[in-house]
Amino acid sequence: MNYNYTGITPQSIELLCLNRFNDSKEFYEEHKEELKQGITVPLRQMVLDLSDICYDIDEEMYLEPTRVISRIYRDTRGNRSKIKYRENMWIFFRRYKKEYPCAPFYYFEMFPNSFGYGLVFWTWRASAFSVAHRMILEEPKRFLNAVKSCTDAGFSFECRDYYKKDRFPDAPEELKPFLNAKNMSFSYHSGDINRLNSTAIIDEMRLAFDIARPMYEFFIDAHTRMMQEGFIKPEE
Repeated sequence: MNYNYTGITPQSIELLCLNRFNDSKEFYEEHKEELKQGITVPLRQMVLDLSDICYDIDEEMYLEPTRVISRIYRDTRGNRSKIKYRENMWIFFRRYKKEYPCAPFYYFEMFPNSFGYGLVFWTWRASAFSVAHRMILEEPKRFLNAVKSCTDAGFSFECRDYYKKDRFPDAPEELKPFLNAKNMSFSYHSGDINRLNSTAIIDEMRLAFDIARPMYEFFIDAHTRMMQEGFIKPEE
């Protein structure tokens, strides 16, 4: 398959880090076009090359390349950190956030010495996630099959925050890590940043996103119920 993606070189990543280190408008303006061509454009190309599989998974995804990628220049208003430039960049493959707040999403993220991608579902209110817990108990076989799909995709389960007390002491042990989680991520991480300089990463992500489809569908069903039950409301 022919891809738009032209790769992200180690030199471009080094320049992104230098821009963050200098943290000056003068340095950024001097290297703005290099950063655009070396970092921003390839990330936009990545979105284009993954769009068809993402739309096949969920036709409601919002994948405008110029809108779903983080900016190199940070908005520091209301932020404790006044550092103006990023050294990590990301893409969110998700539904339009104003119409579908907190919707689950696939992601790609790169750092100076690593990168990762996967599937994430978190909500601003932990109580909203009780809907996902309920669904796990209602459809344990479906959920465990979805977990297996993530394992098959090369993803590992991660959680930002667990309940301190076991909320479901009588539940099957294999479900408890998920039932006591306030959020869920299934992710892959690599320390080989050189792999971003090849279209092989596109093939890899396309396959992983597709294999993990059952979990995305489970998450989307949970999110729909959260909205129906009023835990999550579209932004005005």
